Amino acid sequence: MPDVVFFKPRSENEAKENLAAFIQLCRKELTVFGADLNWGAATWPKVQTFAKLGVSTRRPQPDQVMDEDFIQFAKAYFRYQQGHKPTGTKNEGKALRALESALLQVNGSAHISGISIVVLDEAAKLGAEYYSKGAAYHFGRELERLTSFVSSNKLIPHSVSNWSSPIRRHEDTIRTGMKAKKDREKKLPNQTALNALAEIFANNPENHRDIFTTSVFALLMSAPSRITEVLALPVDCEHFETDRKGVERYGLRFFSGKGFDGDIKWVPTEMVGIAKQAVARAKALSENARKLATYVEANSTRFYRHSDCPQVADDTPLTIEQSAQALGMNYQTRKDARTSLFGRKLSTRDGVHTLNSLWQHTLERLPEGFPYLDKPAGIKFSNALFALNKTQLHAVKATLPVELIKPTNNFFNNDLGPREALGKDAHQSIFDRHGYRDTDGACLRMTSHQARHLLNTIAQRGGLSNLAIAKWSGRADVNQNRTYNHMTEFEVLARAEQLDPSKELFGPTGEVAKNLPVTTQEFNAMEQGPIHVTEYGFCVHDYTMSPCEKYRDCINCTEQVCIKGDDQKLERVKKRLDKTERLFAAAQQAMEDGDMGADRWYQYQEKTVIRLRELVSILDNPDVEDGSQVKLRGNDFSQLRRVAEKKSVESKSVEDGGQPSGAFLTQMAHLLGGGLG
Repeated sequence: MPDVVFFKPRSENEAKENLAAFIQLCRKELTVFGADLNWGAATWPKVQTFAKLGVSTRRPQPDQVMDEDFIQFAKAYFRYQQGHKPTGTKNEGKALRALESALLQVNGSAHISGISIVVLDEAAKLGAEYYSKGAAYHFGRELERLTSFVSSNKLIPHSVSNWSSPIRRHEDTIRTGMKAKKDREKKLPNQTALNALAEIFANNPENHRDIFTTSVFALLMSAPSRITEVLALPVDCEHFETDRKGVERYGLRFFSGKGFDGDIKWVPTEMVGIAKQAVARAKALSENARKLATYVEANSTRFYRHSDCPQVADDTPLTIEQSAQALGMNYQTRKDARTSLFGRKLSTRDGVHTLNSLWQHTLERLPEGFPYLDKPAGIKFSNALFALNKTQLHAVKATLPVELIKPTNNFFNNDLGPREALGKDAHQSIFDRHGYRDTDGACLRMTSHQARHLLNTIAQRGGLSNLAIAKWSGRADVNQNRTYNHMTEFEVLARAEQLDPSKELFGPTGEVAKNLPVTTQEFNAMEQGPIHVTEYGFCVHDYTMSPCEKYRDCINCTEQVCIKGDDQKLERVKKRLDKTERLFAAAQQAMEDGDMGADRWYQYQEKTVIRLRELVSILDNPDVEDGSQVKLRGNDFSQLRRVAEKKSVESKSVEDGGQPSGAFLTQMAHLLGGGLG
């Protein structure tokens, strides 16, 4: 087990000394990733590559490696964080790459002492541009974590702990339209494939690969789980408990992989029988592998005597056929046995090997991390529900009874669909082996995660609370439920109508007659019409005639009414006047400098500042009674005025002895206060 120690900065140390001490601690005292870790290498195999932002190769060239001023801290921080809180995604690498790039761009130096708010903002910008929307959010959170760490441990001269990432969680769930439909079809399992797996499971398959695939999928459908969680189930995962009503409930003991510790996931009543059967089949499938693991864990020095092992003494010289037989190799002739031993780099001569020597060879081929199948979960091979012998599920090769493997998510998912890259006949999925095709004749395919999406959606449809769904799914963040909810827009509306039957969102057609539009005369006859309150007063525009044509320009609108004595709104008018005075002065200066387009800016600001001065003088006048309605005249633009002016121009050529229409419209405009708007 690697040693885990905590770094404690001495307050009297300068940031430079603290940083040097931190790097030294992580390099010399931590044993995360192995005590023999090659610290100086740019790539730590199967762990991390310390390359610049945008470099994807695992063997970076010297100019692609992180800057020398930064890389020592990067390695120390990465090792420290993964030692104390290991994660599968390792987002520390994303944050470190973007931070190094930002330091170089802003400061010209990658040393972390140059971290500032400006540098962090630039790093966030780079991360948002480089990573996908979903990955960028997690990158931003990790950058926040790094910022807090270097500040609280005084690794930099100035604290930047108050910085927060501007990258918000990406909303990738679309509820309506064709895009939403395609997204649901992608995330949810194909119904034909789902039925096919159910039929294969119900037919009690005998092929080991079929038993494995159908049993794993049955457990995935019993409770919303990740494939890694199911493959790491202990053999004693079944949990029985009697509820307060005396009913026995059945659950599975899981260890969640995303921040939610080990927990019992209760299996719906309809799935209890299926889950029990799947567990029983998996136990039978892994029985020999668990026996072997138990034997090895006991530090036995003698060869594991499986059913086909040669019945000879442990130190008796073996023929090449006996050697191949002891290792469980499949051979028909002496030549086959020799080829199998040669492939293991073992001697191909008679009398060289004994069971004792072959046992040492077998121990050298134990899986990485043995005796643990899943160390974070504390699951050993000897107690793993899905511990397997090597090649146990291979279509052609014989099972190797003295070797163990850990099944992976790829191993499982590869059996749920075709693998075109291998060629047409090189791979057969479970659907191909049993002759199932989609309705259009295409090959069926699924993924393990689709079952999790389906169960979460079913839970949403059933009205289960978000907290209960998160707990059932082994999810630490309730907000993550949104990603797994694939209810259609119609289902969402139906649920909303169920919550409040009095508000039917599609509305019964019989009630439309009660809310028909009214005439203008009826609208004007109302005792109290609708009023649109503004930040300076209120608007008296008749919205039954036309929409607002002065949006957010209430000061220059003749339909804006202010009330004398409203001190709060008077204060807003004065603040607006102060701001406009400054803009007017700037517009004047721009006019004097001959800036293109400044004349229109000047005209607008001049008009606005004049109206504001008039308005303030009236609202501040003690001779005007409180409660008086103040409305300034103006020459507003409106579609009605535009038509009137056009008619006025046309009427100049009309001389029919009567009053020209243009003159009439001019008088009308005068009566209305200077405008028809």
